Amino acid sequence: MSIIGILGGGWLGTELARKALENKHIVRVTTTTPEKLTLLNNKGYNASLLKIEESGIDGNLDVFEGIDLLVITIPPGLRKNPQRNYVAIVEQIIEKIEFFKIKKLLYTSSTGVYGFQKGIITEENELLGQTTSTRQIIEVEKKLLENKNFKSCIVRLGGLMGPNRHPIHSLSGKKDLPNPLSPINFIHQQDAVAILLQIIENWKGNQVYNAVTPFHPNRKDYYTQMAKIAKLPPPTFEKNGTIRGVISAKKVVDDLNCQFIVKNLLILN
Repeated sequence: MSIIGILGGGWLGTELARKALENKHIVRVTTTTPEKLTLLNNKGYNASLLKIEESGIDGNLDVFEGIDLLVITIPPGLRKNPQRNYVAIVEQIIEKIEFFKIKKLLYTSSTGVYGFQKGIITEENELLGQTTSTRQIIEVEKKLLENKNFKSCIVRLGGLMGPNRHPIHSLSGKKDLPNPLSPINFIHQQDAVAILLQIIENWKGNQVYNAVTPFHPNRKDYYTQMAKIAKLPPPTFEKNGTIRGVISAKKVVDDLNCQFIVKNLLILN
């Protein structure tokens, strides 16, 4: 049993909290809204209000006190706020990790850090992401892995899907989507949470893992089939485009003996 702090009580963090409680861990989770605070506490998640900004952290710092491991599931959020300095936000968290002498940090990163590379992509590939978001995530990863005051495990998650979350709902009916032959690199919420828990319970120190379901149809075939399943108008695609590589999850399978739960991603939930 461990005391786990989870920064970010959103779609992924809340489900991780639920499964960690089932596994008899003590869990603390944060949120930024009073409404979500009540909801999380009613579910037994020992939630607290915490707002993390570039200039500091405002709220209840008990989530950091005496924990064995801290999980950061806070995304960059640059779509809503393009000027957000995500690196500065994580630097505020690092300051608290050092102050409270937390020794284990688990960070949910993104496979977007690889950019558009070809072939089989492993954890050893260069980080070539060029968007503002991925560049900031790459810098955050570097800061975490190079910090000598704690050990960091980086989990580069593929595109997340699961209950009430599937990209076909936003892509339905769209015209001329790019990269029709590029493979999907997704992961279901169940598997993302299972891998995070496996890492928590079998800690190996500074590590980087890809977490992507080994199911890689091309975008055009996948979204066309998903539109049929969802009974929605299918998107259309450009004829040509960049073909991104297939992201390998071999390391997480070999190192942690992870077995994927949802192997076929032709599902809505």
